[in-house]
Amino acid sequence: MAKQRVLGNRYEIERVLGEGGMAKVFLGTDRVLGRTVAVKVLSPQYAEDQQFVARFRREAQAAAALNHPNIVSVFDTGSTGNVHYIVMEYVEGRTLQDTLREESRLTPERSIEIGEAVAKALSAAHAKGLVHRDIKPGNIMITREGQVKVMDFGIARATTSDTVTQTAAVLGTAAYLSPEQAQGETVDHRSDIYSMGVVLYEMLTGRQPFTGDSPVSIAYRHVTEEPIPPSRLNPDVRESLDAIVMKSMAKAPGDRYQSAQELIDDLRRASEGMPVAAAVPLPGDTTQVIDRGGHTQVLTGPIEDEMEEEERGRRVGWIVFWTLLILAILGLASFFLVRALLSGPEPVTVPDVVGFNRVAAVQTLEEAGLEVEVVRRARDDVPADQVFRQDPEEGTEVDEGSVVTIFVSRGARMVEVPSVVGLSQEAAQQAIEDAGLTLGFVGQEPSDQDPGIVISQDPQPETEVEEGSAVNIVVSSGPDTVAVPSVVCDPPEDAQSEIEGRDLVYQEEAEEFSDCPSGTVARQDPEAGAEVAPGSTVRVWISLGPSPEPSPTDSPTDGA
Repeated sequence: MAKQRVLGNRYEIERVLGEGGMAKVFLGTDRVLGRTVAVKVLSPQYAEDQQFVARFRREAQAAAALNHPNIVSVFDTGSTGNVHYIVMEYVEGRTLQDTLREESRLTPERSIEIGEAVAKALSAAHAKGLVHRDIKPGNIMITREGQVKVMDFGIARATTSDTVTQTAAVLGTAAYLSPEQAQGETVDHRSDIYSMGVVLYEMLTGRQPFTGDSPVSIAYRHVTEEPIPPSRLNPDVRESLDAIVMKSMAKAPGDRYQSAQELIDDLRRASEGMPVAAAVPLPGDTTQVIDRGGHTQVLTGPIEDEMEEEERGRRVGWIVFWTLLILAILGLASFFLVRALLSGPEPVTVPDVVGFNRVAAVQTLEEAGLEVEVVRRARDDVPADQVFRQDPEEGTEVDEGSVVTIFVSRGARMVEVPSVVGLSQEAAQQAIEDAGLTLGFVGQEPSDQDPGIVISQDPQPETEVEEGSAVNIVVSSGPDTVAVPSVVCDPPEDAQSEIEGRDLVYQEEAEEFSDCPSGTVARQDPEAGAEVAPGSTVRVWISLGPSPEPSPTDSPTDGA
């Protein structure tokens, strides 16, 4: 993967942290939340293999269902093209495997502390019906603060009536396999307890209980041999810890602890110096190695007294095991090949996932044997992350492995309200619609602006609102005016009241003769009905009554 590649338009890949059999783990950054994450990416050679892709997705679903302080959290999962990835909590620290490589073995107290933390994680997983199936030091992280976290649910499976190991996974990590895993038998939560016993053994002694030239020989010893008690390799190990390890590693699942909580309880008793529930191993129950004068002597238990007979039985058992394993693999391969050639893809009825959230919809379709393509669309009428359409529709018959496209709502898209104050009503409506919004209520108010110009809006500019929301505006009706009332021939006090009641200013001028009765308004300016601005002055003249007629003496006379 190219350096600095971004997955899902969100997770920036920086450098490789580690690599396993199926995937690489990268250090990354979540651009949205600004936090450091670990990104597990399925190796390219498996990206085309639908079985591996399904197992990879199953890991994400299994781990995402767990929420426990001793389990590495899964934040997200997705696919970008042919790259399938899981986004996990980034844990700063080192694996227990690294710790053992540097320190050889741990103190009994520290071994109990780590064992109890891992058992707590297993107890939480088992309560959800999940079996880890790959407990080993490489999958146990220890943070800088000393906290223990279990990771890598890559082969975790839900426990059902037909839960069995798969041939490809039988020899995954042979040094920690339970006998039933090594033999391809039914696996349940007690298989994790066996593996936990092996991890405890290695922490206490600095070595694995069984080693060999090949994974098959190691697996065979898990099935047929008893381990040397840890106390014989480390004198600091008390009998109570011996008992806990040997009970955890019992060959028959029914002889082990029946729950992780039982293991936790015994570890706590051992740490407090109290008697444990597990029986202390008796001398002679197992193979012992004693060094006498530089010569190694092997003392066996009461069942086999002759070394030669034991070796002969071991070789015969190994040959039988190899033969049966090869025959089983060939038989299964032939069966599936013939079935594929004769029957072709199995028909699958597409389930209805409309209304499901995205995670549940993907899980439902994948469990039905289908591939899923997710398309996200903005929908203000459907809650975010909910499926609102699928193609093909519910009930359609398709081949197994066919792609079903689900359309998932992003929720309502948020847009920014544009500023339309100062625009004409037509220009404002266009700007609102261009932003993905609609024109709402249009009001009018007088103002100093020209008629038709927007003088206010709601919501305010730059506000974030849902796409399609309405924007209300108020446009100018032009300057406000008042009609001047008619007050001619009215008494001055009535005229004043009428004028001032129209938000105008009353002002008396001179007196003059008029046809109006004396003492009333003879004339006004502006005239009645004129439209003026509020606060304008209306001047009035007071009548002196009709102009007097000229007397005869005032008439002009003819001059002599």
